[in-house]
Amino acid sequence: MKKLIPEISIVVLIAFLNMLTGCNYYMVNTLKPVPGDNSVVSNALTQPKYFILHHGSNAWHMSDIVIDEGKQELTCTAGLLPPDHMYYMGTNTEGVNRYKVSNGNPTYEVHIYISEYAELSGSQFLVPISAIQKVEVYDKALGATAASYVFGTLGIIAGAFVILMIILLLTKSSCPFVYISDGNSFHFTGEMYGGAIYSPLERDDFMPLPGFTAVNSQYKLKISNELLERQYTDLAELMIVQHTLDSEVLIDKQGDVQTVRSPLAPVKAVAENSTDYTNPLSARDSLSYLFNEEASNVNGLNTLTLSFKKPTVSKSAKLVLNAKNSFWLDYMYGKFNEQFGTSFAKFSENQKTAPAERMNAWQLSQGIPLSVYIETETGWQFVDCFNSVGPLASRDMVMPVDVSQAKGENVNIRLSCGFMFWEVDYAAMDFSENIPVKVIRQEAKSAVDEKGNDVAEFIRSSDKKYLVQPEVGNEVIVTYPATASVEGLKQTVFLHSRGYYEYIREYTGKPDVAYLKSFRKEGAFAKFSKERYQKFVADKHLIANALGN
Repeated sequence: MKKLIPEISIVVLIAFLNMLTGCNYYMVNTLKPVPGDNSVVSNALTQPKYFILHHGSNAWHMSDIVIDEGKQELTCTAGLLPPDHMYYMGTNTEGVNRYKVSNGNPTYEVHIYISEYAELSGSQFLVPISAIQKVEVYDKALGATAASYVFGTLGIIAGAFVILMIILLLTKSSCPFVYISDGNSFHFTGEMYGGAIYSPLERDDFMPLPGFTAVNSQYKLKISNELLERQYTDLAELMIVQHTLDSEVLIDKQGDVQTVRSPLAPVKAVAENSTDYTNPLSARDSLSYLFNEEASNVNGLNTLTLSFKKPTVSKSAKLVLNAKNSFWLDYMYGKFNEQFGTSFAKFSENQKTAPAERMNAWQLSQGIPLSVYIETETGWQFVDCFNSVGPLASRDMVMPVDVSQAKGENVNIRLSCGFMFWEVDYAAMDFSENIPVKVIRQEAKSAVDEKGNDVAEFIRSSDKKYLVQPEVGNEVIVTYPATASVEGLKQTVFLHSRGYYEYIREYTGKPDVAYLKSFRKEGAFAKFSKERYQKFVADKHLIANALGN
């Protein structure tokens, strides 16, 4: 089995890229409102999902949703449901459900069931909060979907899930996993401070926690080490942002809150081979652009150009993306580290004292972060880059952009990264001005590790006193006090973390020093990625050999 692991790993990770050809699975999280407490409904409505209202056998699409806390009423515009949102209304609320993308994607749906409503003028509905019987939130069943992508493609049946877990444990190299609690169970949400793989790269991370609701006056989440690495977390606090009902909020990588009120879809989204991806990128629908065009620029990087209609008076804007890293990037970075052979431990030790500026510059030159450029009268100008977020969960991200020097009537934005390093599911630009918000920071009330120790002191402030999780299976359950809701405002919760992690690897073989020095060149790692992929595609016998056929 060990002999076959590298080859099978390639097959597994390639199969992850072919998401649209596999089977997909989703689960239903049923929430029951508590009389006098609107948090279940209001928190569900903060999620970037498609809302469906049910009354008896009738169902409508909900938009323009507003909750009046004083009157305890909900108003919305009720519209007809398109066929792709009617397909999965009769679903199993216990366990895992299967779906096909061709029939619609239910994983972004929220179903609200009511006992009564009143029709207002036009297509406006009024619903008493007390009439809301339950809320069903549809989410991806990550493990089942992942297994289906891989083993549905390869036709493996017996022992498929066990083999998948072994491969992921041996090849996955990421960052601490975060799970949020709904009071009954924990749900995987994302990964903290991705890409901070050595102590000089320690950084802050601001992870959105959509749907995170306080239970019994407290928020509860879990931070775990499930990989072959050592994890060092210096800070893990909640940032609770209170903002108006007609806005959404995101936090950029500098820690500044950006309000989003009028996001505009791109009028054009074109890859390097001139393929138009405008429609797939206009909605969060898991139809992602993978930066996998064979043609790329001279530096080996792949690009996607987005065009947005610019209001005449706008000088600033906010770029909003829903994206994640690919499993392919994760795998390729492991293959790069493997080139150091028996010298990897020494290389890693040296990296602990290397200048952060040099390390960040190398990552940027290799297309590991997702770089953003804007077209001006003098050409394409670099704006900033999005840090890595890991391959297991997409995340909403925001970047402020100065559009005062944009060329022409449209704002043209170029996204750039290495070959198949990122997957972008959604893109928009908001030209509205930021509006005032209130940010409440909550430090950990308690943080109990797997041994029963309270380690909250290590994550309450950024003081270089770390919560150290050096082994697979280390985890900590963290609780935070809830924040009282304010009438007329809604709350969005973020996890502000800071830290870094280190790989634990034992490679064999003598390093090829001359070859490793070639990676100092701009785009060398991106070219390495493409060459490995092309080699895989050209080897018709690789899958059969990997599976022992």
